[in-house]
Amino acid sequence: MRLFIAVLSFLFLQANPSNAAVSSLIAENDSIVHPKSKTPFFKNDSVLNVKRFAFVNGTALLALVGSYHYINNAWWADSKKSFHFDGGGGNIAQAFDFGRDAIYAKSLDKVGHFYGARITSDIFARGIRWSGKTEAQSLLWGGFLGTAVQGFIEIKDGYSPNWGFSVYDWMSGSLGSFYPYFQSKSKFLSAVDIKYSYYRKHNYYYDHVKRVSNFQDDYMNSTFWLTYNPKRYKPSSKWPKWLGISVGVGVDETLNDYYIGAPNGYADLGKGGYEFYLAPDIDFKGLLPKKPFWQTLAHVLNYIKVPTPALRLSRNSKLMPIHF
Repeated sequence: MRLFIAVLSFLFLQANPSNAAVSSLIAENDSIVHPKSKTPFFKNDSVLNVKRFAFVNGTALLALVGSYHYINNAWWADSKKSFHFDGGGGNIAQAFDFGRDAIYAKSLDKVGHFYGARITSDIFARGIRWSGKTEAQSLLWGGFLGTAVQGFIEIKDGYSPNWGFSVYDWMSGSLGSFYPYFQSKSKFLSAVDIKYSYYRKHNYYYDHVKRVSNFQDDYMNSTFWLTYNPKRYKPSSKWPKWLGISVGVGVDETLNDYYIGAPNGYADLGKGGYEFYLAPDIDFKGLLPKKPFWQTLAHVLNYIKVPTPALRLSRNSKLMPIHF
């Protein structure tokens, strides 16, 4: 809880331009406080706009509080226990026991932490950039906020009887939080998007899970994607600017883990098959007009992998006319 309060305090201080630390930071970066900007709404300001800055941080505060309320009811509503790591105990050596941690969802949850943290960081960073901060500053702020949020989630997990503090979850989330920053520094990564798709093919998870069911924990119906757009990497190429190549990963319905159950006890935990996919994808940034509003919408739409034909590579390989 102290970490959560610290994050909120940080946001409040940043939103208050009269604060000496903030004023110093503004001066250090040669920014001009510009409370009344005439910049079009969907266009990034070129100088620090106090109203936009306060709006972004206030919205982030409300989003954090709302998210905490939802997650607290979905994940942490059970009775509490003493702090423990995902390995089951409070010994620091258990914090790095990847064997047990890797069993859950065959480690696909690590990809989920990466993806979720990347979205949190990216949205906040774009808001800060919109208010007039530089791209580098905005992406770093987003990275630190995402890392702090992931750390707070793991601390809460550490007191939950169903979970535990996972060092590897936190590390995955931290990497995801700074992924937008890494993209800004790498020509190759700037052409690679992380996407997600969900389609309820069956109810196995909902029929077997012994606690509150949430679609974000239903890894058997989830697919995570890496989408590469050659046109972004090499603008001079003749590759269509709206077309990407996607590689996806998921797990099949034979998965057994702690929360779904294992017929033969611990020996069955972690069993199940991966499903890999190869598919075309739509890059909305290359499809929609180059106007600020449309490019903002395209950026958000690119969080999601749209349904397309796909080749599934698994124990039951199949060419699928459409994969959601």
